[in-house]
Amino acid sequence: MAIKRTWQLWLLSLLTHAILLFTASSQSINGDDLSALLSFKSLIRNDPREVLSSWDTSSNTTNMTAPVFCRWTGISCNDRRHPGRVTTLNLSDAGLVGTISQQLGNLTHLRVLDLSTNSLDGDIPISLGGCPKLHAMNLSMNHLSVSATTILPVIFPKSLSNVKRNFIHGQDLSWMGNLTSLRDFILEGNIFTGNIPETFGKIVNLTYFSVQNNQLEGHVPLSIFNISSIRILDLGFNRLSGSHPLDIGIKLPRISRFNTINNRFEGIIPPTLSNASALEVLLLHGNNYHGIIPREIGIHGNLKVFVLGYNALQATRSSDWEFMTSLTNCSSLTRLDVAHKNLVGEMPINIANLSKELIGIYLSENQITGTIPEDLWKLNKLTSLNLSCNLFTGTLPPDIGRLPIINSIFMSHNRITGQIPQPLGNISQLIFLSLSNNLLDGSIPISLGNLTKLNLLDLSSNALMGQIPQEILTIPSLTLLLSLSNNALSGSIPTQIGHLNNLIKMDLSMNKLSGEIPKAIGSCVQLSFLNFYRNLLQGQIPESLNNLRSLETLDLSNNNLAGPVPLFLANFTLLTNLNLSFNKLSGPVPNIGIFCNATIVSISVHRLHVLIFCIAGTLIFSLFCMTAYCFIKTRMKPNIVDNENPFLYETNERISYAELQAATESFSPANLIGSGSFGNVYIGNLIIDQNLVPVAIKVLNLDQRGASRSFLSECDALRRIRHRKLVKVITVCSGLDQNGDEFKALVLEFICNGSLDEWLHATSTTTSTSYRKLNMVERLHIAVDVAEALEYLHHHIVPPIVHCDIKPGNILLDDDMVAHVTDFGLAKIMHSEPRIQSSSLVIKGTIGYVPPEYGAGSQVSMDGDIYSYGVLLLEIFTGRRPTDNFINGITSLVDYVKMAYPNIYWKYWMLAQPTRETLKNW
Repeated sequence: MAIKRTWQLWLLSLLTHAILLFTASSQSINGDDLSALLSFKSLIRNDPREVLSSWDTSSNTTNMTAPVFCRWTGISCNDRRHPGRVTTLNLSDAGLVGTISQQLGNLTHLRVLDLSTNSLDGDIPISLGGCPKLHAMNLSMNHLSVSATTILPVIFPKSLSNVKRNFIHGQDLSWMGNLTSLRDFILEGNIFTGNIPETFGKIVNLTYFSVQNNQLEGHVPLSIFNISSIRILDLGFNRLSGSHPLDIGIKLPRISRFNTINNRFEGIIPPTLSNASALEVLLLHGNNYHGIIPREIGIHGNLKVFVLGYNALQATRSSDWEFMTSLTNCSSLTRLDVAHKNLVGEMPINIANLSKELIGIYLSENQITGTIPEDLWKLNKLTSLNLSCNLFTGTLPPDIGRLPIINSIFMSHNRITGQIPQPLGNISQLIFLSLSNNLLDGSIPISLGNLTKLNLLDLSSNALMGQIPQEILTIPSLTLLLSLSNNALSGSIPTQIGHLNNLIKMDLSMNKLSGEIPKAIGSCVQLSFLNFYRNLLQGQIPESLNNLRSLETLDLSNNNLAGPVPLFLANFTLLTNLNLSFNKLSGPVPNIGIFCNATIVSISVHRLHVLIFCIAGTLIFSLFCMTAYCFIKTRMKPNIVDNENPFLYETNERISYAELQAATESFSPANLIGSGSFGNVYIGNLIIDQNLVPVAIKVLNLDQRGASRSFLSECDALRRIRHRKLVKVITVCSGLDQNGDEFKALVLEFICNGSLDEWLHATSTTTSTSYRKLNMVERLHIAVDVAEALEYLHHHIVPPIVHCDIKPGNILLDDDMVAHVTDFGLAKIMHSEPRIQSSSLVIKGTIGYVPPEYGAGSQVSMDGDIYSYGVLLLEIFTGRRPTDNFINGITSLVDYVKMAYPNIYWKYWMLAQPTRETLKNW
């Protein structure tokens, strides 16, 4: 009995000691976790939401299974085998400011660490390498930094889940290839530089690979494209280059998201992407991809996002558009972006037949033809529609007002006609509306005043008439832009304009607005841009403008404003452009403040002698043109004259410098389409007979010797010609520019397909990809067109005109590839009496096309044009320039052809130099 009692006492003592030892051990371990958490708290400098207020040790107990910190905010202790150990630390989006304690590495049972979306700074603790169970870490959206080459290698080899959007830096990332167990590799939103290492291809279990939004460059290793488990591949927003493997859709059969946005990738889009049946998101925007879009890209029907805009992709044949047909299979498609490419022609499908889930459609900056679908309203989830800068025609369908939640409509720079439909005012969610640079007419619907969420309204460069509806001037949300410029609006500016007190930019220029500038304009205190240029406004500049101290641009020029120049404008320190020119202002110009800076202020006035000269010149010119017109009209053959030219009436007013300046956006280099011996040619848009018409504006460089005489020669020639194969003259400008210098320009019909020179000698580096090789029939038709033009000039005008500069650069092609002869700057009028020849300009012509006898002093003649035409024929059919470098001692295109065809050369040369009778028969 004594032995038994002794044994029981010994067991009891042993058990007691074991319990005490276990309890002490547990308390020590828990103490490590507690110490780590308190250390973390101590380094937090600001806790605005007081999420750490519960981290209080005053009520701590020795309960080994549930220590007090397990009940703190953001802490979980869910390890059943090791109760009382921290397994989760989640303080995301808590607004914390401070650094991360190195002691977090003592949380050896930690599985989830989420400190994202705070304001933490300093280094990512290297001690986290002592947390072997961590499988999810999110430190994104902070201000953390780390030396990637020295610290991250010790962070967990099994999970580097999310450290995006910090200031992580480093170049040599090759060590990361050793993290072979990684599944999610996300380093986005940092500032990594250098290349993507080849070693990344060793992470064979990757499903999510994202390095987007860094500064990586170079080629993507081919080994990355061999990881068949990848589902998400995000490479966007870097400086990566090169092309993709053509078999990418086979090597990555599970890929659902492929993102290369805003890099420098090139080459074709791999056709095998059509094989990737799981592909849902394709983001290739903003690279240099070329070729056609894979025709069966949507055949599996799973695409949801299709963004290929801003590349060099193209569609020139109907078969190139088949990708759109395949997209009709994608019933979940939400975004379609093929903007800013070279898509030409009409789409094979109605875009309204695409997915009813579509949220955004972006087709801008192409050459798409056709009309706006009447049933576009069926896409009732559409929020954004951009069809700008295309060739759409027809009218705006009224049912567009049935799109219930659309917030942006951009249809500028098309050929849309008719009136703005009233139902457009029913779209209550509309924020952006741009219909500029079309052919819209009629009045502005008052229903647009119902668009109470509108931020931007641009109806400029149309043919809109009537008054400005006061309803659109009371839209409280109109803050970004109100542009009604370049229309035919009339009447006074409504006083309701004062309601636009949050508007930043207002442009009412180039209309027929009259009356005084409303004093209420002074309430528009946020304006930085105000343009009333070229209207019929009168009265004084209102004192209320003194309130608009945010103005950077103020243009009141070309009106009938009177009174003094306001002194208060001198104190507008933000102004960079003040134009009060060509009004009836009187009194002294202030000489203080901004008025001391001539680069900012323009206050040109009409000079009396200049006005007299211009008026007299205009009258003389008009009388001369009318007389010549009547004289020529009685002698011209009716079957040759183009009587349907609505622009060339000598009674038209000559255009002003200001109008040309506005039409070309101040002669912007972006509108420059050509240069010649005596000046530059710009494209612009002018309202002619209430229609907005694209025109070519030839601006003479009067500093060039002979330019003025060239202008007179060209005017003298162009005013007399009426032929469908000659470029038509619309009007002229001869006056002073904004600096008071002499200015001369010709406004000509715009021929859209460029010059014959660009078509004959197009190369892979040609700026416009629309040029292609001309076939033999097209070349023959062009040759006949030029022959008809020359035959008309030589034999159907009295006196005849010799062009003197026939060459491919002076032959323009229209939509139907019909040739039009242009540039009469060197033209000669062949009077029968030599003493009254109209031009003393020395004929220079162009080397290679000028007949040899001109160099020997021979007089200009029609035979010289025929010689140039012969050289042109040889160039059209051989594709060689007369100035090319030939081999074997050949020095000219004529000799080149003669050597190539010694037996039949003279037959072709006779064809190249037809007689007058031959030209007549053509």
